[in-house]
Amino acid sequence: MKDIFADMGKIELSILIPVFNVGVYLPELLESLLPNLPVNVEVIFYDDCSQDDSLAIIRKYQQIYPDAFIRVLCGQENKGITQVRQCLLHSTQAEYIWFIDSDDKVESLAVQQIMGILKQYRPDVLLFDYDVFFDNTGKLKSKEHLSIAPANTLLHQKNGNLFHLAIMDGKHYFWNKVFRRQLATKVCRFTIPAYEDIANTPSLLHECQTYFYYPQVLVHYRIWPNSIVQKMSPKQVYGIEAYLTQAFYAETIVGDEKCCAYLLYKAHLYYFRLCRKLAKTAMPEKEKKAILHKAAELFVVKRLSIRTTILLLLRTHLWDKAAKLMLKSALFALTHK
Repeated sequence: MKDIFADMGKIELSILIPVFNVGVYLPELLESLLPNLPVNVEVIFYDDCSQDDSLAIIRKYQQIYPDAFIRVLCGQENKGITQVRQCLLHSTQAEYIWFIDSDDKVESLAVQQIMGILKQYRPDVLLFDYDVFFDNTGKLKSKEHLSIAPANTLLHQKNGNLFHLAIMDGKHYFWNKVFRRQLATKVCRFTIPAYEDIANTPSLLHECQTYFYYPQVLVHYRIWPNSIVQKMSPKQVYGIEAYLTQAFYAETIVGDEKCCAYLLYKAHLYYFRLCRKLAKTAMPEKEKKAILHKAAELFVVKRLSIRTTILLLLRTHLWDKAAKLMLKSALFALTHK
């Protein structure tokens, strides 16, 4: 890797940004982040061998904002998002880290607001709201509000409530959370090729003793057709592995049977949806079979069955989920004979 940066002294917050072929989105993100960046905040980019002008755009903005602490890491080969996140995390000694997706937008005062909270309260994790919009139209899909109360105060985690929130509310993303770096380094295992947020964020939240919820939208998440989540590829199957990883953690570490049941339910539904998408996707049959084989293999390794999951859902009073899984599994059996 090539690392270009000055001796910057003590850094309180590192903003970590993976970059791969996002030149069309970078200027909007950088125009929000870089003006008036606090002196104790750095922005670290990792360009994962982009084939567009992403790297050139970052270099340009380094010149436009010479006082901003910007570091640029460049890989010699394409690593993929998970390994890039690991490289970014290991490249900083800051007290706090914030992963931002390079295709998203952030509020212009987000960094200043975040730093104000971190300096005053020193939480293990700072959480905030976000919204979701469609790239092609700019239309807002949803505004996501976290189920945390009270807001705007330092809270202490009890009985795994942050893990429960991440699972049952589905808020298992990196980019609306600022973590204490040492906790992230200790907990995160960047071994899964995709869906690394689901595989790591809930367990990382569980390790946080204190937290602060700031009920303001600071990130605008972009939905676009060629993202890993939207585009069908072999990486799609790792969504199943991510859910199963957290189900095991819920059962063995947290001791939360309801979360375990819900995560197994999500893994089954994800598999059904994956099969439906594959059937409609123009992809060589060999590639489709490889994806399906990998998905089925994951369930065999974990010794999962629909019946066992339904019984667990019923036992944990998730009756609506049990009914939905019964219906979805019956429909799946009819259409995939």
